[in-house]
Amino acid sequence: MTGPNITVMTPSPPDRPRIGHAPPAPALRAFVERYWWCEGGAGALPRLLPGTGAELWTHWAGGVVPRAADTAADTAGGTGAPTPLPAAHLVCLRRAAWRLERRAGASGFLAVRFRAGALRHLVPFGLDELADRVVAAEDLWGASGRRLVEQVRAAGGPAQRLALMDSFLTGRLAEHHRPEPWLEAAVGRVYRRPNGLRIDRLAASTGVGTRRLQRAFPAAVGARPKEFQRLARFQRLTRRLLLEDQRDYLPAALAAGYYDQAHFVHEFRRLTGERPTALLGRGLSHFSYPPLTLGGDAARELPRRTETP
Repeated sequence: MTGPNITVMTPSPPDRPRIGHAPPAPALRAFVERYWWCEGGAGALPRLLPGTGAELWTHWAGGVVPRAADTAADTAGGTGAPTPLPAAHLVCLRRAAWRLERRAGASGFLAVRFRAGALRHLVPFGLDELADRVVAAEDLWGASGRRLVEQVRAAGGPAQRLALMDSFLTGRLAEHHRPEPWLEAAVGRVYRRPNGLRIDRLAASTGVGTRRLQRAFPAAVGARPKEFQRLARFQRLTRRLLLEDQRDYLPAALAAGYYDQAHFVHEFRRLTGERPTALLGRGLSHFSYPPLTLGGDAARELPRRTETP
């Protein structure tokens, strides 16, 4: 299905999952980067690399089990039997890579990708309690989170699911919005331009002391400023390499602020468990989805292209 605000990527080969993308309602665009969904097929699901962002996933079919990318351990509960994720769950800031396995048969889920630092405006407590965790929507939002699962499962297709998610998130924003302009400016600065940033200068530029900035960051984003900076640098560089399908990563790594090849390879292996050459080019990360671009006054659209998850 396609429409003025919806793009569906046709899989190749045809047994791969179908991937769709759409923007949120205008009132949510300062907080939500995109909606994306995956349904059908039997191919690999997108890998979740380490990163600063958070995503809310709501399943209407099947389910997935998260595992550490470099081990057989279940990320949600030790090394015993696999523990499927709840039907609606929040995935927060991650310091390690995860791979997602299908629970049984084809899956179908709608995901919300939040902008850096935006999730705190939609949840009832600080993100320092959520980092590296998978949290059930019902545990976060009570009856509202439980109803979300029921409504998405009963929806007639992508357009109805998107409208339901718009309504759900608008309600949570009305309940939990906590604007702090100086903090939002600081988070945005670290995320967009992490290369060479000094935290003391960042604090001075936002008009607060370094200690206050250090205290505020964990609750706002799930990590202290320097760690958030390192994750943002890795995330932005990796996304660029995946989007541009670059195998010769060294020039981009140096431009991003890594000292040399050894520095980048060490950081990449620390975060993903693999060398860059083993991961780049696979197209298995949700980072590799192309950016939404403005398409008219009210809509954002993606160029049609083939996606191989």
